[in-house]
Amino acid sequence: MRLSGCNLSCSYCDTPGAREGTDRCTILDWTGIREDLPNPVEVAEAARIILSLWNPAMHSVSVTGGEPLLQAGELAGLLPLLKREGMGIYLETNGTLHEELRGLLPWIDWIAMDLKLPSTQGGVDLLEEHRRFLRLALSRRVFLKMVIDAVTGEEELTRACRRLGEEAGGVTLVLQPATPMKGEKGITPKRAAELHRLASGYFRDVRVIPQVHRLWGVR
Repeated sequence: MRLSGCNLSCSYCDTPGAREGTDRCTILDWTGIREDLPNPVEVAEAARIILSLWNPAMHSVSVTGGEPLLQAGELAGLLPLLKREGMGIYLETNGTLHEELRGLLPWIDWIAMDLKLPSTQGGVDLLEEHRRFLRLALSRRVFLKMVIDAVTGEEELTRACRRLGEEAGGVTLVLQPATPMKGEKGITPKRAAELHRLASGYFRDVRVIPQVHRLWGVR
């Protein structure tokens, strides 16, 4: 479930259209477009749609964006309905809105929390926001994700890993090489390995995983 709106503007963003709301939303299944509906969708209708697509073999409902916690009020109505039907909730978030997370924790099972380096944010440092968020997220099953690219600096990565490793050095950190846009130079395997080595000094489990959805052509 992809929600619109975002409080950040990442340099590598592959879903810029999700930053703004639209008056239509699209329901997709495994065969392609299923239905086109007016937006916004009421909470009860959203629950009905998700239930119609759900099957027990699925891991969870992935709540993503944009930044889904910008719609925390609506999620507070929706997530209990999904949990009542036996669905797990997997939150994908940029890890900056800790107060919004606090109110939703009773219904969240997994959290995929992004770490945003200053080089991806026009120099803005979000480390303290990430630390506050992580302290709450640790009450659930959580892993960290950091997108790396050709301009990722060793100093900024080391600083983030050192500070957050103090909070949660035992959780998994995924380094995700950004898929280069047309004409851009991507990060090399050698450079990714160097950053992996640095991060491994602060987290016990560090993995390099490409953006598989981009390889499959899935936005």
